[in-house]
Amino acid sequence: MEEITYKDLSKNELETLKDMYISSRVNSMTENDLKRFVKEIIVDQIKGTVGNAEEKEAWNEIKDHFSENLSKKILEAKEKCNKNPKVDFKSPEEIEFDKRLSLLKQQQDEKASKDMWED
Repeated sequence: MEEITYKDLSKNELETLKDMYISSRVNSMTENDLKRFVKEIIVDQIKGTVGNAEEKEAWNEIKDHFSENLSKKILEAKEKCNKNPKVDFKSPEEIEFDKRLSLLKQQQDEKASKDMWED
């Protein structure tokens, strides 16, 4: 028996099957499963932004969600960051630079140690 694939279905049949899958999947999930799943989707959607267009879209979603409380939430976020200066948000370039600098220092220390024993 040959296996049926999505290509064997019409567009309408495939969409109907997808709707059936979504309903079945959602109905079989517990409330905790649903919360975990939704959180995962929102985290990917908001924190997984790439580029200005996606960042702007995430910003608009955040702005709409907090509406009148947006200013208050921004102040809370700034306060949290100021209270914990160890939370350092570095750009990928800064992180890469720090890694390279650390590696260079390690190589220099190893060379100095090696030279000391060669005399």
